Amino acid sequence: MMINFTLTFASSNIAHSVQFASYTGRCNTMQQPTNKDPASWLNSQLFQKALARYMADRALEVEDVHLAVHGNTSQQYSSTIYRACVSYRSRGKVDTMKVIVKLTTSKVNSLADEASFDTELKVYRDYLAKFDTVLGESNASRLGPKLIYTATDPVPFLILEDLTSHQLGHCNKLLGLEDAKIVLVKMAQFHAASYSLSSSTTVNAPDAVNNGLFKQKTSEGVKFMLENFTMFTEEIAHWEGCAVYAERLKKMLPTFVERGVSIYAGRGFSLNVLNHGDFHYNNMLFSIDSDEHRSVRDVVFFDFQLSCWTTPAVDLLYFLYLVCDRAARETRRHELVQLYHQEFTRTLDIAGYMGKVPTLRDIHCDLLRAGHLEVVLAVCFIPFLYADYNQAMNVYGNEEDARNYRRGLYNHPEYQAIIRHLLPFFLHKGFLD
Repeated sequence: MMINFTLTFASSNIAHSVQFASYTGRCNTMQQPTNKDPASWLNSQLFQKALARYMADRALEVEDVHLAVHGNTSQQYSSTIYRACVSYRSRGKVDTMKVIVKLTTSKVNSLADEASFDTELKVYRDYLAKFDTVLGESNASRLGPKLIYTATDPVPFLILEDLTSHQLGHCNKLLGLEDAKIVLVKMAQFHAASYSLSSSTTVNAPDAVNNGLFKQKTSEGVKFMLENFTMFTEEIAHWEGCAVYAERLKKMLPTFVERGVSIYAGRGFSLNVLNHGDFHYNNMLFSIDSDEHRSVRDVVFFDFQLSCWTTPAVDLLYFLYLVCDRAARETRRHELVQLYHQEFTRTLDIAGYMGKVPTLRDIHCDLLRAGHLEVVLAVCFIPFLYADYNQAMNVYGNEEDARNYRRGLYNHPEYQAIIRHLLPFFLHKGFLD
């Protein structure tokens, strides 16, 4: 049997293709893998093992693998993504399968995050299939990709189905009202399915998935946010008419982490659901209508590294700031929250949930109690929508040049227009107390 293994290194400007030597024989004759070069162990032998187990066919044989680094590695902060097209023979037929291979380590951050890997694995392995069962025929599409295979040797990695082969693709901008509603409905279904199952024995204890943005042990990401929050307080002190806000924000610095931890611990909130945790349009795949409006027809979620059990206000606030465009957020916010609650309760009814159903007021109260997170998203996340991620080190580096670059983002005219509108809202809601 002749097997070809091709690796492509892709970037925005250039693609280099390396053809590995073809060989004759079975897959188990291949060179032993090492973890220094993923291409040396992301090979036919590995994919044959993965697909044979997934398809329950011990006789399955892989005939060809094409492996490519996915997208721009400068944007892959917490992991490195490969895409693979695997040709295989199973039960007398030749077929192909497109998959995603996700490694914990990344080109930008070389330190593996075991907590993130374990969290994402648990969501794919222990939750998504159960959620799809709860939703049943009411959900025309799945919530996320299927897990094909996982292992920790030589490094932790996941193999997932590649949903781009199902006419799903990325979106590179915030969404208008009608498109955002499609995402919101799917998020409400995700939350409601978890809420329905959380009191039963069909899911693990909620604390089994608790890798949210804020944790008791301060992460490098939280330290990065705190540094940016500090920069922002310094910058707006020089903006006309913003001295009162700068002073309030400065007083929040000593309790910045503590307030965040309290939200993610779910203390004092009305309800507890499994949150995606990083509910950003970059972590979604969209099905788009071919009409002139190019409307969103469906959405699927991925990248569950920060998933956690806490108030649904976490994902709701991410949705308002990192999925909705400004017009939808500022003019239709209450309508969107009501739509979320309607779909949440509808899904509970479909699931046959017999417990106490949260009210719309419960949702609004949770959003108020999570006000600190809303401020954090507006200050520490929104500016980076205007960053150039082809120069990732300008954003994530610790040198003075990197700090100056980030300060420049706070003075971006579009960001200033957004935050100047939000600061009075935050003040009047008590979020800056």
